[in-house]
Amino acid sequence: MNFADAVCQVVKEKGPLMVGLDPHPNLLPPYLVHKWFKEKGETLEALAACVLEFNRLILDSVSPYVGIIKIQMAFYEMLGVPGMITLKHTLEEAKKKEMLVVLDGKRNDVASTAWAYAWGYLSGISWGEDKDWPPAWEGDALTITPYFGEDGLWPFFQEAEKNDKGIFVLCRTTNPSASFIQDEGKNEKLFIKVARLVERMGKTMKGENGFSSAGIVVGATYPDDLEFLRKEFPSLLFLVPGVGAQGGKIDYLNKGFREDGLGTIVNISRRVIFAYREAIDTDGWGFEKKAQEQAVFYQNALNQLRL
Repeated sequence: MNFADAVCQVVKEKGPLMVGLDPHPNLLPPYLVHKWFKEKGETLEALAACVLEFNRLILDSVSPYVGIIKIQMAFYEMLGVPGMITLKHTLEEAKKKEMLVVLDGKRNDVASTAWAYAWGYLSGISWGEDKDWPPAWEGDALTITPYFGEDGLWPFFQEAEKNDKGIFVLCRTTNPSASFIQDEGKNEKLFIKVARLVERMGKTMKGENGFSSAGIVVGATYPDDLEFLRKEFPSLLFLVPGVGAQGGKIDYLNKGFREDGLGTIVNISRRVIFAYREAIDTDGWGFEKKAQEQAVFYQNALNQLRL
């Protein structure tokens, strides 16, 4: 199925909430960390095992209510080989639950290297006429940066289209100094030029719902820009981070949805997966139940906005 159509189907069935699996080491439930340190010593292997159990419990608890997750790859890469093994197993767990997975790696490079990224995350490797390997990281979509321009983007667009995968291009990001670059431009701000480029390059990737599988990342911290971009680029999927810990207000997100309530998925990470930290008992027991409660709360709130 076309990735954009798959997203629309999930939003119709469950809602637009995307839960981010961003396992900050210092925020992991203490009881779980102590368990794995006791078993494997204070090692990267122990921390990676802790993250895997944490992810499995989170996925078990939220998957009945949430259909999309986003995996921030930095938290796995920093754990070295054990972390990458945990990433692989986490992908497998999400797929068992039939969840869509966005890999948040913000990849890109000059075109020759961009092809390697595209093969690794979106399509796999072809060797000769009769040998093909699937992509090493079997997600459904990948975040990429537009800084290299059109020739750096084409490998991702082409491989995504061939394999019904999605891509989200950084456009209007949530970090405080983003405007230093993204607001530049004589006749048109850079972030608008990026959206226009993605729209043009992704025209052949539209699904039955009218959205392209090439979308953009638009932070919840810029509600006016979110509204403008939706009006200007009705065919683009929006991945919206920044709600919760980064200060974005959920009430403004209705500006990102099309009239039929589609077109935007909203990522919330820490406010869901580390919700246990707001309780009296911060040792972490029952963290997955707290995560489930927060996921249901945000999913309901988002559905009320879009319907």
